[in-house]
Amino acid sequence: MLATRIGVLSAGDTDLPDRTREASGEPVPLSLPSGRPMGGVTLVREWVADVAQISCSRERLDAVLLAAEEPEELAGLVLAALRLNLPAVVDPPGDARLFAALAALGLAPVASDPVEVAVGIAGGPRPLELVGSFSLANALRSTYSLGEGPEALVHLSAIAREAGAVGFEQIPRVLLPETPVLAQPDSAWFEQYGVAGILAHLGETLNDTRTVEGDLRQTLPAAPPPPADSSRLIFVVGRASGTEALCRVTDADEEFSGECRVHHSEKFAARVVEGGFVEPGSLLVVAGCGPQGGPGLVRLERLSRALRESGLEESITVMTDGLPPRDARGRWVSLVSPEAKAGGVIGRLRSGDFLRIDLLEGRIRTSVKAGELENRDPCELPDHGTAGYAARYARSALSALEGAGFG
Repeated sequence: MLATRIGVLSAGDTDLPDRTREASGEPVPLSLPSGRPMGGVTLVREWVADVAQISCSRERLDAVLLAAEEPEELAGLVLAALRLNLPAVVDPPGDARLFAALAALGLAPVASDPVEVAVGIAGGPRPLELVGSFSLANALRSTYSLGEGPEALVHLSAIAREAGAVGFEQIPRVLLPETPVLAQPDSAWFEQYGVAGILAHLGETLNDTRTVEGDLRQTLPAAPPPPADSSRLIFVVGRASGTEALCRVTDADEEFSGECRVHHSEKFAARVVEGGFVEPGSLLVVAGCGPQGGPGLVRLERLSRALRESGLEESITVMTDGLPPRDARGRWVSLVSPEAKAGGVIGRLRSGDFLRIDLLEGRIRTSVKAGELENRDPCELPDHGTAGYAARYARSALSALEGAGFG
């Protein structure tokens, strides 16, 4: 009897090939190249998806086993699995928020060894049978309940688009405002219940979907719920301009407001903070970090670090068409769409403009009249050229709230 051929696709060093062999499978190692295109996280995600798809297409595989620790790499591997539609299992990452999302999608087992599941799954459910509107809703609830930020929404939107999940764009607008963030469970609770306990606490709000190891709810233990925090994610919109963005808020927050300090790259915004030129209460506008502008959504890690080291993390509002870091604290208005590179309003704001984000009504308001904004020239941003992967991506990238994939 021939052994099951398992494509082991990893973004780093792993012992999965040896474990696959021990489980009586035939591993086909397909590690990704270490190089990455220069750009933001969604550019990297799309590159990983394309390279992974090509690598697997060259082999005759019965199933694929996927492993990565970075969210953009994991999302890229999931996109490739959907395109190939081979039975696929994800080796759970160390990050509980990513693990919860993948388990809720039905791709990462919570109670079984992923290698044994992969070896036994040939002929079983395929990704396009598992990933749909109900499992995507589960993934949103679970990862946001653990405090995941806007980046998860971007990647799940891209996965939904690849899976053909009709109507997914409305699901976050309903689920996110009503999904509270859990306080960090203590180590004893997490050691006993883990990610399975996190999923179990969602109770009846969790759709009982099919997974690589059976029906989702049947794999979960009975677990007491961790305490809830008071933060949640909401969408805010500019009624006249069509601008939309995402904010993390607490019950005590009513508005973010201030006089704009506008910068057209993260580098310059970080420099002014590092130089001590930003006062508490300012509203930093950082444009040019969106899918087309990055190219690929830019995580503003340097700016976040500068704010933290300057003691301004809790007193400055950052508005950007890019992404806050996954562990960012403070006030962030992110994923502003349309982005500056696409002619969005964020690229027409100027230093000195007053901006008010009304969190109770979910509105973006500015002191600048609509006609004046329309007549302003958009900011000048770097041209990414006409050749190469990054340039091709920049020309056609969808908005962040649509997943920031190739259009």
